[in-house]
Amino acid sequence: MTHAEYEARFADTSARDALSNARAVLEKALAELDHYITRYEDADGLTNKADIVNWTINHLTTYIAMNVRLDTLAGAQAALARANALR
Repeated sequence: MTHAEYEARFADTSARDALSNARAVLEKALAELDHYITRYEDADGLTNKADIVNWTINHLTTYIAMNVRLDTLAGAQAALARANALR
């Protein structure tokens, strides 16, 4: 296997793994969103409902941003571009 072939294989695997991770994180976030929707529907009073919406916003903005790993996706994209340039 040449260096260029190795780089291409590694880049392809890294990108696939990064995409799979992003999908898993988003699926888990959707499941958590379903949980918040259920809590919202069961909540009494507008104050409690507002709290649940706030918790949902907090979860979505922190959990997704921290765990989707946009840095890994960007690194994988850069590795694919480098591997392509080696051809």
